[in-house]
Amino acid sequence: MENEKEEFLRPLILDIGSANFRLGFAGDDLPDIIVPSIYADITDPIYKSDNISGLKDIFVSKNTEKHLYGMEALKYKDILNNHQFVIEKNYNVLKKFFLYYYHQLEIEQNYFFQQPLIILFPFTSSENDKKKLQQIFLDELNFPKINFISFSDCILSALGKNTGVVINIGEQNSFVSTYLHGYSNFSAREFFPIAGKDLTEYLMDLILFNKKYKINYIDQWIAREIKNKSSICVFNPKETKKKIKEGLSSFDQEIQLPDGYIFTINFERIMISEPLFNPNVIHLDTVELPKLVAELVKTWNRNDWLELLQNIVLCGGTSLIKDLGKRLKLEIGKFFSKKIKDEIKVITPTGRENMGWIGASILYSRGLFSKGWIENPNNQNEIKNDEVLSQPPSNAVDED
Repeated sequence: MENEKEEFLRPLILDIGSANFRLGFAGDDLPDIIVPSIYADITDPIYKSDNISGLKDIFVSKNTEKHLYGMEALKYKDILNNHQFVIEKNYNVLKKFFLYYYHQLEIEQNYFFQQPLIILFPFTSSENDKKKLQQIFLDELNFPKINFISFSDCILSALGKNTGVVINIGEQNSFVSTYLHGYSNFSAREFFPIAGKDLTEYLMDLILFNKKYKINYIDQWIAREIKNKSSICVFNPKETKKKIKEGLSSFDQEIQLPDGYIFTINFERIMISEPLFNPNVIHLDTVELPKLVAELVKTWNRNDWLELLQNIVLCGGTSLIKDLGKRLKLEIGKFFSKKIKDEIKVITPTGRENMGWIGASILYSRGLFSKGWIENPNNQNEIKNDEVLSQPPSNAVDED
C-alpha cells in the first residue's frame, strides 16, 4: 500500500504543446500520454450541406454530448473541423482535455488530484497565461502545488549541460535560447516566426501550384504527414533542384493520397525546409534562422562564443527533418571565422521531439525541484471539486 501511495503521489509533468499534449509521472523515461492538442465539436462538421445527413448520429451514445479530444478528434478529421485549444487560448476546453487524459493514467481514486504538477512553458508565455493555469490547476482542480519550468532549461538538462544554444522548432512556434553556465537573459533568447505549420503550408503550395500534379486540394494533415516523412535538407538546394530537372532521380518519392491518386515528388522534398534559411520564399521579411542563432551567440562575450557554439541543441518535432542539423552547422558557420566554424557542433539527440518533457523528468530524478513551487493555500489533501470526483469523463463532455 505504501509503494502504491508513493507511485501515485509522484509529481506529474505536463507539456501543453500547440501540436502535442504530453502528460506523465516525473522520473519516467517518457510521458504516458502523447496525443495531438486538438479537439472537435460534434456540431461543427466540415461539410455544411443539408444534403449530408446522419453526421451527428455517428457520435450518439449514452455518454456523449459535445467534444472529442486528441486521437478521437483526429479519427474524424475528414468529417469534423479540428480546433487547437492552445492557439485559441480556450482554457475551458484545456481543462476538460486534461481531465479526460488524467483519468487515463489509471490513478486510484483515493489519490485523485493529489500530485504536485510540473508545467513546461516557453519563455514566450505571458504572466496571464500562467495565472490562467494556476486558476485551473490550483483553484478549480485543487492540485496541491504547481511549478513552472522553461523548455530550454529542461532540454539542456536532458543532455547534462548548462551551457549551449537551444533551437526548438515546433509545429506552431519556434524559439532560440542561449545559456552560459546556467545563466540566460532576455537579450540572449528570441522567438523565430517560422515553424512546422509554415513549412506544411509551403509544401501545400509547392504541390498545388505545380501543374504536373492533377491535384486541386490537399488536406493539411496529409501535407503535414508528407512533410514529416519526406523532407530532407541539402547543402545547395538550387544546384540540387537544377540536377533534378536535368534527370536526377535519387530524390524521387512516390506519394499515394487517400483517394488512391499516386504522384511523385522530388525537388519539393529539398525545398520544404528552405523557409528556415530563406524566409523570403514564403514572403516573410525576417532574419533567417542561422543568422538569428549567430546574433544571439554574439550577445555574449567573444571569449564564450566557442563554448556556446560547441553545444547547439536542435529539438522539437520539426527538427526531425533529415540532415537539418548538418545544414544548420554549415549556415551558422558562415557568420564566424574559419577557426570557430570548424568547431561548431549541432547536437540532434534521439527523441528530441519529447526532449522538454524528458529533461523535466531528469531534473526531478536529480532532486532539482526543491524551489519554485506555488502552493495551493486551499488544498488540505482532500478533493473538494464534485465535477472531478465523478467517474472518468467520456471522450465527449458536456457543452460549455
